[in-house]
Amino acid sequence: MPMTDPALSDAQQTQAMMDRIAHLRPASTAEALRALRSAFPEIPLAARVTALEALRRSAPGSLR
Repeated sequence: MPMTDPALSDAQQTQAMMDRIAHLRPASTAEALRALRSAFPEIPLAARVTALEALRRSAPGSLR
């Protein structure tokens, strides 16, 4: 189920990815990246990594 919406701003896409990861609660960063690639296939890797870093900063210890 792709969740990419070209009408979303970069900040909104980042928030959508952060919400997705927070909901899934992956056991590792690698698992989180796989989930994001599956849910947001058209989003570049750099943007997915940015979302993971933003989540890590907002909730320390949430990803290993």
